Amino acid sequence: MTRNNPLEQAEDLVRLLLNGRLAHANEPPGVRDSVVQKMVGQAETINERTREQIDQLRSPSSRSFPDAYLNYEEEAENALQQAAAGGKVMYLREGFLIDDTRKFEAAFAFALSPSARWASLQESSRVPRPTTRHHLLARSLTAIPWQDNEDEWPPPTAIDLDRMRNLSGQDAEPVRVAEKPFSSWVQLGMLERQVTLASSYPKQPSRQLLISSSLEIAEEPIPMGSMPLGTSRPNIWLTTYDHLLPGIDQASAAEILEDFQGPLSAMASYRGQRGEPHRHRGVGLHPLSLVPRFEIVAFLNLRPESPPVRHCLVDDQGPALVGRNWRGFLIHDGSYSPLTPAVHGTDLIVRPDLYERLEKALGKNRIQSGIAARHFEGEDDDIEDS
Repeated sequence: MTRNNPLEQAEDLVRLLLNGRLAHANEPPGVRDSVVQKMVGQAETINERTREQIDQLRSPSSRSFPDAYLNYEEEAENALQQAAAGGKVMYLREGFLIDDTRKFEAAFAFALSPSARWASLQESSRVPRPTTRHHLLARSLTAIPWQDNEDEWPPPTAIDLDRMRNLSGQDAEPVRVAEKPFSSWVQLGMLERQVTLASSYPKQPSRQLLISSSLEIAEEPIPMGSMPLGTSRPNIWLTTYDHLLPGIDQASAAEILEDFQGPLSAMASYRGQRGEPHRHRGVGLHPLSLVPRFEIVAFLNLRPESPPVRHCLVDDQGPALVGRNWRGFLIHDGSYSPLTPAVHGTDLIVRPDLYERLEKALGKNRIQSGIAARHFEGEDDDIEDS
């Protein structure tokens, strides 16, 4: 929005707002150029209206960008819809043959349409902040204590768990869920972030506490400071495992689990997914979300709900593996900015009878409990950058 050249500004906005959708549609011929040209002709009006909106939505001293649907986004969407209306003509002009016009138009519209499916699934999975967590993390139930008491920084939880990564003895027992309707389910993994914002009066940097725990298989030494969580795509909540891992079945999954290594839970990565939101604003996701390893889902023969409306996998007995999200404890930065949740968290829980099957397949003596607590000061980036 700061470029003086209207063409460069329009190209930048299209990359920022529409790149993923155009890529998902395999860069339909002529659409990107058409959108850019439509926005070039409105550059002055877009700049003026967007500046007016920003001035109304934040205080003069604030540097934060308003989390709102602004004019430049509206105009980009309008330009895309107008350009897409002539998509069939553009394809024909490029020499493409279209046998079934209705099927083509439906597929074309679907590929270019906006999607908030991941955000909707996460919001439908939101629960009040649960107390279920490893007992060594119990002190973290008091959220952001350093906000009112400077002596609470560094956080006691981080100090207690310094140089600790794997647990043994009674501490290594699986965590059981306390909240209904999932009482006695097993928590495969948990991740929570507590954040306070930087302020000028009193002068304080931003602060962050990140805690995590997960069941894992690790026969080699684990680096100190690492998290007991992997990274994976979120598609298992929407798609059956045999589409994500072609050729796998329960028997082959059982063989994989015999030599399995790593955490049983993974942080969901939405990069490259259709409907991936902007990282810091807009109709988007909770910052944290967990997914199970696909091999575990295959071994237990689980499938998404029909239709999928939350983070939940089922079997013939009903809900079998559930992902929960929570957020709360609103704070502000001392200015006129909107309140922001200080706590975001997520966990992954499985039905007790299914955990017993999983325990037998993995080998009870191989399963370990991993735990980590890290604290940062003066860092505002999201978890993947921290």
